[in-house]
Amino acid sequence: MAQSTLDNGVGDNGVGRVGLSGLIRLIARLRHRPTPLLGPPLPPGVPEPLAPLSDKASGPDSLTILQWLWGPGYVIPGGADHVLTLTRPLGLSSAMTLLDVSAGLGGPIRAIVASCNAHASGLERDPELARIGMAMSTAQGQARRAPIAVFDPESFDLKSGHYDCVLGREVVYAVREKERFLRVLRQGLKTQGQLVLTDFIIDRARGGEAVLAAWEGVQPYPPHLWTLERYVDCLKSLGFEIRLTEDMSAGYRAMIVAAWSGLLSRPELAQLPRSHFRLVLDEAERTMLTLKALDGALRMYRIYALARRSIS
Repeated sequence: MAQSTLDNGVGDNGVGRVGLSGLIRLIARLRHRPTPLLGPPLPPGVPEPLAPLSDKASGPDSLTILQWLWGPGYVIPGGADHVLTLTRPLGLSSAMTLLDVSAGLGGPIRAIVASCNAHASGLERDPELARIGMAMSTAQGQARRAPIAVFDPESFDLKSGHYDCVLGREVVYAVREKERFLRVLRQGLKTQGQLVLTDFIIDRARGGEAVLAAWEGVQPYPPHLWTLERYVDCLKSLGFEIRLTEDMSAGYRAMIVAAWSGLLSRPELAQLPRSHFRLVLDEAERTMLTLKALDGALRMYRIYALARRSIS
């Protein structure tokens, strides 16, 4: 199988191999030290200062921490460069429409609009994320070019044949009625429309069921994992031609660890009072469970498919 495109830009410096033990050491330090020991600052001029995304006296909130990791407007692994790499094969232009069904705070669709001026819109299942994301689009003058609305992935519908492309990142794994969800995406796509999914799948042959259960227990929505074969069979039955299935677990894992490595080297983080590190610790522990699960039955896959025929 081809090397994941996520490996590009990460580098082969061992960070992916030592990341889990590094996070374990981080958690121990944050639990037991009066002042966090976060490592030396990065060289002058390399990182931009962390944006003051939260001014709460209690410290950074969870959305602040996620955006420190992935960039303003991003709440799951991968920032603008990653999103544009995923969507580059779509050949987006100002004449095309794209729907992101994993909009989050809208960073991905705003990056797409800025890059190629495509008509982009986003759907997000978390009402608060959708509200804040729309406010961010409005504040950046992109309320009409990059709108975000809340939706229920278990019961939504789309205008038939409206979109040239659909993007979904880490959304389908937590949908119970996956066949209906994917059917709606197909109905919303034009014939020859393009679908890009990146999502968690299960490979039971790899074992690690106990670790997987621990990971499932900290997800914001209950996971309902499918095998890759089940995704492929379902998409084919809905009129899609599968052009690519790619196991990008190694690159995804390395991307996560690289982001944490960069965050923990920030001098600004070392200046936070210890009492403000509770949510940082919580996010680090969730990340550790993800990394452990990716060493077992959990995999991250990219699926690229074309809508070749209509469905009844």
